Amino acid sequence: MQVLEELYMGDIHPSERSFKMDSQYARALNEVVKAGDALLGTLTEKQKEQFEAYMTAQREVNVLTDCETFCYAFRLGAKIMMDVLSNSPIKKI
Repeated sequence: MQVLEELYMGDIHPSERSFKMDSQYARALNEVVKAGDALLGTLTEKQKEQFEAYMTAQREVNVLTDCETFCYAFRLGAKIMMDVLSNSPIKKI
């Protein structure tokens, strides 16, 4: 039960992940940042405000999507474990 205790105590943060600086993810993230910086350099102040509003809304959608995906995957994993542990007979082909 150690994992449940760690989750309860706030020691596990499923939404926080680290990544290696030389990973494919890091390279892709770097491209996103560079493209965003280049785009912002071409916008007027009004356009920057609109873009920031867009990015804020997109971040909210990402949080909701990530949460839903986490819950779905956790439930699916639990269903798989229930099936594995159910001792139901293996069907013959």
